[in-house]
Amino acid sequence: MSNEKKREFVGKGVKAGNFDLINISISKSKLENHWFEYNGEHYVKLTVGGLKETDQYGKTHSVWINDYQPEGQTQQKSAPVARNDNGTDLPF
Repeated sequence: MSNEKKREFVGKGVKAGNFDLINISISKSKLENHWFEYNGEHYVKLTVGGLKETDQYGKTHSVWINDYQPEGQTQQKSAPVARNDNGTDLPF
């Protein structure tokens, strides 16, 4: 059995045309507990990786929480971010 921690998948994406762009969709409810604060800004770390095969919906990539912590370091998560004026939780 692997010592790797199970990844928490939060969305999928698809390569955009012949460009090196990936359009992704992320589940808001799966991100709410993963925001952290750094220098007064709120962030969530994500990783995007290619799927071995395109799925039944045409998705070519998967998105998951990047919870990597170098040994000896811990990350303080803040409370979920309140909605901003544009009606989203995202800090950008």
